[in-house]
Amino acid sequence: MILSNENENLASARAGDNNAFNALVEVHRKPLLVHCYRLSGSLDDAEDLVQETFLRAWGKLKSFDGNGSFRNWLYVIATRLWLDEFRKRKKRILLPIDGDPSNPDEPPHPNLSAFYLDPLPDSWLTSPDPTPEHSYERRETISLAFMVALQRLNARQRVVLILREVFNWSAEETAAALNLTVDSINNLLYRARKNLEPSSYEETPAPKQHLAQFVNAWESGDVTSLIRLLHQKATFAMPPMGLWFAGRESIQRALRNLVFMPNVKWKLILTSSNGRPAFGIYRAEGETYQAFGILLPIFSGDEVVEVTAFLSPHLVTRFGLSMQL
Repeated sequence: MILSNENENLASARAGDNNAFNALVEVHRKPLLVHCYRLSGSLDDAEDLVQETFLRAWGKLKSFDGNGSFRNWLYVIATRLWLDEFRKRKKRILLPIDGDPSNPDEPPHPNLSAFYLDPLPDSWLTSPDPTPEHSYERRETISLAFMVALQRLNARQRVVLILREVFNWSAEETAAALNLTVDSINNLLYRARKNLEPSSYEETPAPKQHLAQFVNAWESGDVTSLIRLLHQKATFAMPPMGLWFAGRESIQRALRNLVFMPNVKWKLILTSSNGRPAFGIYRAEGETYQAFGILLPIFSGDEVVEVTAFLSPHLVTRFGLSMQL
């Protein structure tokens, strides 16, 4: 059942009160943004989907009878909208996923036709420590590893996995939301689980001292110290350049050739992404540091197992950081 204040706003909204409708839906904006981000892998697409969901809900408001969860009704609208749009959009990828690692001694050849997964600003979350009501924001369900795994699934598998295992909807609820049979839902969930590749490491919170060492090494251009922090089989990816490197030796050469070049200085500003510490990257060749992207190191124990540098200056503002220092 919906809450009393929702009930009052719903009645007023049905009577044409736009302010009441805004009050009704705005409390669900952030959870919906995260849901649409899981579906699409894109911050821009997630915002567009939520806006379209609210428009669609306004037009169909009288069809909601109040006997179920209004929040879930919005999720159903958003999910169906995304399924309709999915066939028109290119699959998003995040290196490393497929193919051989890049050669650190060759000049980069950016893949401008690819669509890469975006990092998630933690400001989109309702709380850094989700309550039972917002358990769908658990760190493991917004982690970069989980988001990459979702991209391997087809549209229906992805939706069913999210609704059943992130939102804990029953097979019957999911079937009703997608206009499918319970048997179809169970089959899709089975295939989704089968297609998910388990991670080769256990992601853990970054030790504070190691995080500080990572920052100091990056800002000082101390590649040797930076490499010491990495796992022997660590990976380093740089979307949207279409590059990824595997192993300490390859990463060391890539950092020297592509990142820590003469007369280039770097500054890292702490933020958070996908439930983990991240950094706004700033690059300077003079006195002014310009936004360069978002850097997300992933730790397992006291070692860095993945580093992803999302090289897109506009992403920095998404995380509430300035374009220059």
